[in-house]
Amino acid sequence: MTKPPLLLFLAHGGDPHRVAMAPALAAAAERAGWTFDLYYDGRRSGRHFGGWEDGNRTEATGTGSLMAGGRHLDHALWLTTRFRVVALGDPASPLWPVVEAGGESALRSTDPAALYETAFRLLGQPIPEEVAVLDMAPQTPLGIVAAPFLYPQLMAAPCLGIDISADAGLRDRLEALGARRFTGHCVDPVRARGFPGGLDAAEGKVAGESYASFSAALARRHAGWGHGTLLGDPDLIAAQLPLAATKRLLPLYGRPQTDVIERAADLIQAGADPVYGRQFDDHDFFALGRLGRGLQIVDPDPPFASTAAVPLRIAEPPRPFTDYEPDDATLRRWASEGRVLTTLVLWSGMIRELHCIPRILDLVAATGLRCGLVVTVDSLTQSSPADLALLSVPEERGGVLGRVELLLGSTGRGVCAEGEMPDGELARLLTDARAEIATMLPPGLIPRGWWPLVDSPLVPGRTPRLHWEEGRPVLRISPRPRPSETPAASVETVPEGTPRTAPRTGTSAMDARRMIGNALRRYRLDRFYEAWRPYDSARPGLLRPEVAAAVQSAGFDYMWTKSGFGSAEPMVTDGGFVALPFTAGDWDGWSPFYTIRNTTQVRAAERRLTHDGRPGWLASNIDSILWMLPGEVLEKGRALFQVAQLVANGGGTGTLVNVTPNTVARYARILAEAKAGHTVSTPPKLPPVLPPEAPNDTRQPSRDPAEVA
Repeated sequence: MTKPPLLLFLAHGGDPHRVAMAPALAAAAERAGWTFDLYYDGRRSGRHFGGWEDGNRTEATGTGSLMAGGRHLDHALWLTTRFRVVALGDPASPLWPVVEAGGESALRSTDPAALYETAFRLLGQPIPEEVAVLDMAPQTPLGIVAAPFLYPQLMAAPCLGIDISADAGLRDRLEALGARRFTGHCVDPVRARGFPGGLDAAEGKVAGESYASFSAALARRHAGWGHGTLLGDPDLIAAQLPLAATKRLLPLYGRPQTDVIERAADLIQAGADPVYGRQFDDHDFFALGRLGRGLQIVDPDPPFASTAAVPLRIAEPPRPFTDYEPDDATLRRWASEGRVLTTLVLWSGMIRELHCIPRILDLVAATGLRCGLVVTVDSLTQSSPADLALLSVPEERGGVLGRVELLLGSTGRGVCAEGEMPDGELARLLTDARAEIATMLPPGLIPRGWWPLVDSPLVPGRTPRLHWEEGRPVLRISPRPRPSETPAASVETVPEGTPRTAPRTGTSAMDARRMIGNALRRYRLDRFYEAWRPYDSARPGLLRPEVAAAVQSAGFDYMWTKSGFGSAEPMVTDGGFVALPFTAGDWDGWSPFYTIRNTTQVRAAERRLTHDGRPGWLASNIDSILWMLPGEVLEKGRALFQVAQLVANGGGTGTLVNVTPNTVARYARILAEAKAGHTVSTPPKLPPVLPPEAPNDTRQPSRDPAEVA
């Protein structure tokens, strides 16, 4: 079968021409019926990007996964198995050996003119006479980088694109190809005057704008082209051009992003769910929730957007998934014995978090853990079939069948504060998402449970200012103020050539704070201090019945809720739908999220839940991105392994029963029935228990490091 053609553009992340060239190439490929994708190489940290913090950034922050840990080369090789990949671009790109192993090399060069000549000839397209000249350098004291936000204009009509830094030789080579008109778009006036041969016209300006006003105005200008939203900083917008071009996403950004979300609320609501991009901070999830939209988070790295065109195929398991769950008789017996069931729910529902999935499956296989894995439609469509195929492969053949249950997260395609959504929107989005997932997964793997970010309104809560962490006292101090933008006309001018990549918030108070922070870090005293977190003064309130009704109407059997934390008391409807509170861990504070961070929290919850001999469940979240992104796992992987081992092996007492989340939901129904009918007897002391089919398990029980010592 003939493979569909794909044009792959390779460039270094520091090449200013790449941002102008990519949309011109993408548009030409679209006109020719080709798929387009790109890869920008650069130094990466592989760490979790939780939002911008002015004054605490490096060039590797927020740049995505490490090349090896994120399997960038594997993703490129996968493209060559599904497409006829024809690559062109930077000869130093690390992808060339892999691409050429299964694809074709059209041209190795960094010269825009040579690349355009080769690409347009390959695509059978005429060379346009119009050249769009963009500016990748920061402008105004706010440091606005305009070029990445202009791709809708470059894709609307045939043109070439270059950066304002082009020299006379590049202009001559483009004119030799047939270029006749050079138009500047949002170019700094000083740099525009220095363009070789001059510009024939100049359109748009950045002076006097903030990121929010600038990007919102551009989005409105191109609203007829757009079908959705791409929300993020210039580097992310540039790297996700293939996703934006395919889905026709309008780019938006603000510092903070809530400014632009409010300014462009009508455009966001008119566009499709989800909004793609990444958060400035977690306030974005609430602002988008009020608009009825979730955020699907991406980083500037693979998986390539074009892989979404490849259908996901997971084999039907040899035995039904339910065969691996205990039957009702066993659950009733456990209830009569006062057993506490335990499970972990691992969040990994964003595209940027797909790099965690292989490590999650390895963790399950190595420890014997039973758990839930939260996914979304987009995380499934962009995932590697080589990873998710293991969900239906039996353990004896190297898989995790029966140990990992899929749950659908938040809106089904993205994540937001569900309790803030307009009436009816959550039910509609979940119904559509569940129907699409049914076309991708075998029946036994279709999610029966739903996971929320924060399904309840937040109410005032208390967090102690002084607490103990890993054996040391930690004092919470006032948080860093959220950055804000002031239009450039009201602030100082910056000499030409001065780099400025972030707005100045340089008040004397901020300078003093930075000086004190540097001194604390120098003497390693910073480990005794922690900034007061955005959600330390809040907690989830009562569960909104309309949220539970929406989830039930979408076809789910049960849901987790952030309400009622710590209590193993479910809400059960007449139809048997169950809402389950989490019972272990603590309030994250940075995000509106309960999570487990160490074995101490598991043991504390175990003591609390088992002290009176009543049946119940120990359940909490694992925020996978904080543990298993390629840069994080090197530092924190051992601690997560210990948590998984402890849960899989029955806790510190050995009496907990590790199960999947659906089993907890079934157990909760049985406990609710027993409470309504009669009291369940609970013997005072319990022997350790092994899950079903575990008698043949050869794994060694976990041991606490302190016990070993």
